[in-house]
Amino acid sequence: MGLKCIDNEQQILEQIAGGNEEAFSKLFHGYLNQAARIVFSLVGSKEQTEEIMQDLFVKLWKNRLQLIHIKEFNAYFFILLRNHTLNHLMKMVAERKRQQAYVKFVTSEEQPESPQPDGRLDILDKAIDALPVQQKTVFLLRSQGYRNPEIALRMNLSTDSVKKYNQLAIKSIHRFMKVHVSVSLAILATRFLN
Repeated sequence: MGLKCIDNEQQILEQIAGGNEEAFSKLFHGYLNQAARIVFSLVGSKEQTEEIMQDLFVKLWKNRLQLIHIKEFNAYFFILLRNHTLNHLMKMVAERKRQQAYVKFVTSEEQPESPQPDGRLDILDKAIDALPVQQKTVFLLRSQGYRNPEIALRMNLSTDSVKKYNQLAIKSIHRFMKVHVSVSLAILATRFLN
């Protein structure tokens, strides 16, 4: 599963190295669809495919001076595409594990088993819904596997702001869960004692 070369590729690469945006557009359109099909087959998400492709072409443009030294661009780009996609998938898996560990931590009980364990998930949903819009958006995007720089770009924020919003969201959710799970247990206890 390789990538097909475009016409006059070496000449186009030389023009790109010289800063020619029109040549870069030819390279972009020559490789976009075939590369995007490969990425989509691996990640299964149109949005993530678009992000990966955008990241790759931005990287190519930033490193355009190196393009004149590449003899087989299609092979080079395929390796770049493969590595970037695999890194993206590994980050998604790691983020998902962190989110699952956090949810498990938040929903774990220090007290005896509640008769309605699913009620805690309802409380978690309410905790997320109660977040301010920015915090909620950041938290949900992080739980979907997006990285801070990607979220910052989507939300037109700095990466530091994204980190801060995520930290605030986690603290708020933790406080909300702690209070509401305790209240739920207290209500169950009073019902049981009456």
